Amino acid sequence: MSGIRGFLIKCWCGIGIGFWIIVFKVFNKIEILGKDNRPQYGEKSILLLSNHISAIDPFLIAVTSYTIFSPVRWRAPAKEELFHYPVVRNIISAWGAFPVRRGKGDTVAMKQMAEMLKESVMVIFPEGTRSRDGCLLTGRPGVGKIIWEAKPDRIIPVVVEGTNWILPKGRIIPVRGKKTRIYYGAPVEFKPYEPACPTLETSQKMVDFVIDRLKKMQEEMHFKFQEE
Repeated sequence: MSGIRGFLIKCWCGIGIGFWIIVFKVFNKIEILGKDNRPQYGEKSILLLSNHISAIDPFLIAVTSYTIFSPVRWRAPAKEELFHYPVVRNIISAWGAFPVRRGKGDTVAMKQMAEMLKESVMVIFPEGTRSRDGCLLTGRPGVGKIIWEAKPDRIIPVVVEGTNWILPKGRIIPVRGKKTRIYYGAPVEFKPYEPACPTLETSQKMVDFVIDRLKKMQEEMHFKFQEE
């Protein structure tokens, strides 16, 4: 990504991040745990794997770890239905989103994601959909396959809390006066799986390992889904 087009895309990403900074840091509050584990400026081949409780989870991750005018493109898969609307498609595509077919084993998309990941920072929700009660769902084996094929330099587990209070399901305008927390865990190591064959069983074991790490992180931070 270079030249005038690249500069304009970075400016547009900066505008988007600026909006969410206002939502999360001005109208609400953020507490960041594990700051040293966040992606560093200029790092690529980084995979962020997060729990998923609200539509605005990707933006909390971006606000707390993305550097405006980063030389590395940030990417994130989004359900293909969002790309049916030209205005929405143009906005989220510029922000690094790309379409995937949920629940249909989109092997083409998985291969594209593995290639993208080698030169970018990518945010993926291994559960594949939002949790209705905050409890982690079974991870999708496709995420394990992406990890096996791309072999990213760092795989960072992330737990978000409170985004569902700022934007509850069914609401369009964010709520004010809430507090979110985000926990960046130590990088996950998958060396025991590297020599294994990329079977469905291996892929599922890899993503199960990630989900177990996220569960432990939730316990460490005393994760809350409902407000007290």
